[in-house]
Amino acid sequence: MLVVGGAARTPGAAMLSALAALRVGAGRLTLAVGRSIANEVAVAVPESGVEPLDEDADGHVAVGAIEGIATSAASADALLVGPGLDEPNGTRDLVAKLADVVGPQTTVVLDAFALGVAADVRDRLEPLRVGW
Repeated sequence: MLVVGGAARTPGAAMLSALAALRVGAGRLTLAVGRSIANEVAVAVPESGVEPLDEDADGHVAVGAIEGIATSAASADALLVGPGLDEPNGTRDLVAKLADVVGPQTTVVLDAFALGVAADVRDRLEPLRVGW
């Protein structure tokens, strides 16, 4: 399971999502969170691996951040995107590139913020459509 979220000002949402994934049986968990909070999140959720996401000057996940987690996304069975993301441009870029990096059997879930920007990049998500 890979949880992608947690901007500098909102790491708790990603952490809570990760803990919920563990409670329902995720065997291996990785949290991809803003670089400035990655160490703190690693200490707070020691059951998880942590991947730092590039940030902009204000601590929001940056445009292009998905390149840093492409390998983790490709090997994940499930991917949750959005908890704790708080800036549309970086989130839109991340969501737009999901289909390029996830594995063919990966289940992708978008939370409310990620889903809100997904409408802008709907055509890029077409390869992920299963049973819509």
